[in-house]
Amino acid sequence: MNSITNPDEAKILAVVQGQRSILLDQLLAELPELTWNRVFAVVDELNRRGVICLRRRGVEYELRVRSPLVRLPVPARNFALSTSA
Repeated sequence: MNSITNPDEAKILAVVQGQRSILLDQLLAELPELTWNRVFAVVDELNRRGVICLRRRGVEYELRVRSPLVRLPVPARNFALSTSA
């Protein structure tokens, strides 16, 4: 199960999802409240769990969400049309 287990994971995942693709340096700039070590540790953990994909692009590292978030479908409602005569 790829559940998010802490607030730092949620913050990082929200930024990556919002950008669809982001460089690690840009992610660090988006989250100044987190240290480089913390961001790297969380990114590493999310990558190992398959939540995000971390790829090297030249001298940079790019992050992407591995698969779109699963959105639960809205339950269909059966609205009966009544006609009164």
